[in-house]
Amino acid sequence: MLNGKVYVVTSPDLIAAVNRNSKALAFNPFIAQLGKRITGHDEATSQIVQHNLNGENGPGYVTEVHDGIVASLTPGTNLENMTEQYIREVIARLDVLEANNDIKLFAWTRKLVTLCSTRAIYGPENPFSKNPTFNDLFWDFDRDLNLLIADVLPSIIVPKGNKARSELGVAFQQYFEHYIPGQTQSSAMIQARQSANTNHGLSSWNQGRLEVGTLLGILANTIPSVFYLLVHVYSDQALLQDIRDELEVTSVSTVSLTKRTLHIMTMREKCLLLHSTFQELLRVHALGAGARFVREDTMLDDQYLLKKGMVIQMPMAVMHSDPLIWGPDVVSFQPRRFLKHSEATQGSKQKATAYRPFGGGASMCPGRHFVTLEALALTAYMVLRFDMSPSSGQWSIPAQKQESLATNVFPPEKDIFVKFSKRKGFEEMSWAFDMQ
Repeated sequence: MLNGKVYVVTSPDLIAAVNRNSKALAFNPFIAQLGKRITGHDEATSQIVQHNLNGENGPGYVTEVHDGIVASLTPGTNLENMTEQYIREVIARLDVLEANNDIKLFAWTRKLVTLCSTRAIYGPENPFSKNPTFNDLFWDFDRDLNLLIADVLPSIIVPKGNKARSELGVAFQQYFEHYIPGQTQSSAMIQARQSANTNHGLSSWNQGRLEVGTLLGILANTIPSVFYLLVHVYSDQALLQDIRDELEVTSVSTVSLTKRTLHIMTMREKCLLLHSTFQELLRVHALGAGARFVREDTMLDDQYLLKKGMVIQMPMAVMHSDPLIWGPDVVSFQPRRFLKHSEATQGSKQKATAYRPFGGGASMCPGRHFVTLEALALTAYMVLRFDMSPSSGQWSIPAQKQESLATNVFPPEKDIFVKFSKRKGFEEMSWAFDMQ
């Protein structure tokens, strides 16, 4: 798979055709081929993962895990419960945020989102809550992932990333060894994963290893996305004020002169400018590529013969920067680009197909709803409660550095120092939230 011909697809019409051929042009084979290299699980587990990979004879391990994740992260009670726990963790940490100190914004965001997300997903017994140094371990693993995938003497070539993978694997092995179904505070997503692991006879050691791979989906793209959302919002004073006004009008209620409540699900539906800004940051900063494996000879859109055994690549950066799709202002950050009145223009269907930060078709990221709520809720609370300014006196949007093949939104090349202070005029205001 890794040595054959690669078909590069950048046309929205052809991408739509790829999406329609999800059985012949599949994503799951990459899980089988690369999963073992990423997590280091054993060969017996690899056989379990590869068995009935595409659901030819009913659900296999991969399809069962995927279906469980989709069910738990679809909008509804399970998603709201996980989001509520995440926000509680965020608020607890923002309540003790020290003002007027120089803070590395990406490092701060990374720690905050890692601890709050893992607590919401895995419950209070998760390894990151027990040992906060695992925050750095995960990023050692992520940074060395490309060479871990190469799988050439990893203990010698990438000892730091290999050690991080092993230590995280052992920590999650212990987590699952003490996991008691029906008595857990973990999310529905982890309950579904643990059930699939048990049903297919995975050992706790291999469960721990596989969970290290799951962390990539939970953290690797979310954290840079939150970072860049904060930078874009705070660096544009007019945008910052417009988002604050939008939140106040649509999603905040006044309890008393010194207390207000943010309504999370209302915010998700009615804060259109905040949501459009988030969508635009993903258009600008999601630079990865979607991939498919050609399982059988396929005539794509009645024009192109794709040969069995080859690979399709669909680079986001090309489609997200095409002026024929997005217009002459494609190179600039336009926070109102995704507002409905802007989308009701010629080519909106083409834009929808070309916009792929979460992939598309049958393999669209099942975590997209949670990621969106994570980013919007954290940003909403930040802009309502805090002012932020660059320590250097002038904002700049840091360039991105590609580190991992598994990442679509790459982290910044350099961190930036900022100062937080309580929002002027709201110093004595306390903030609550509900899931309305």
